[in-house]
Amino acid sequence: MLTYRRNIVIFDILNTLFGILVFFILFSVLKIEIIISGILAILIYIGCSLLFAPNNKLVLLGIKDSNKQKEYMELLDNGYETYEKILKLRNQLTKPQIKEKCTAMVNQIAKILKYLEKHPNKIGQNKKFFTYYLETILKIVNSYYDLSVQNVHTKEIEEVMGKAENSLDIINKSLDEQFSKMLQNDALDLDTEIDLLNNSIKMKDF
Repeated sequence: MLTYRRNIVIFDILNTLFGILVFFILFSVLKIEIIISGILAILIYIGCSLLFAPNNKLVLLGIKDSNKQKEYMELLDNGYETYEKILKLRNQLTKPQIKEKCTAMVNQIAKILKYLEKHPNKIGQNKKFFTYYLETILKIVNSYYDLSVQNVHTKEIEEVMGKAENSLDIINKSLDEQFSKMLQNDALDLDTEIDLLNNSIKMKDF
């Protein structure tokens, strides 16, 4: 489950319990009529929801288009679902060096997903990561696992499995490059902000 969604679920549970507690205090302790106690408890519940509920990160970060919100959340949800499938396959692999490569791969995928969840305004420019890379990685790892458990060692199968193993290095390199590019863009943004601040200070424009 995405972080902000988990926070919303936790908040709803706590807020509901708080509403029940308020009703109990009003009705049982303060002896206020049941209908009035109920109305007050509901109003307090609604007030807490409006004031303290975790906000949708996509809205906070400027993504106010409802269609984009839906699209980006579906991409993230599907991305995490695909990640879980790849992770499960990794855990079932038995060849140490391949498992190690897959471990590096799932770790990098997790970093990218968490980064894009934290910076959803960058999902649009990285849609290919969700729509192509993750799905392709899953297919390769899944097919490799299916072949590995058959314990068949024909020349053709050995060649295909060797090719799949080599592709893991290419995938890992590609994931590293993608993540580095995302961070590099952040560094450029930070550098621009610093330059603007320095110029403002020099011009005493503050």
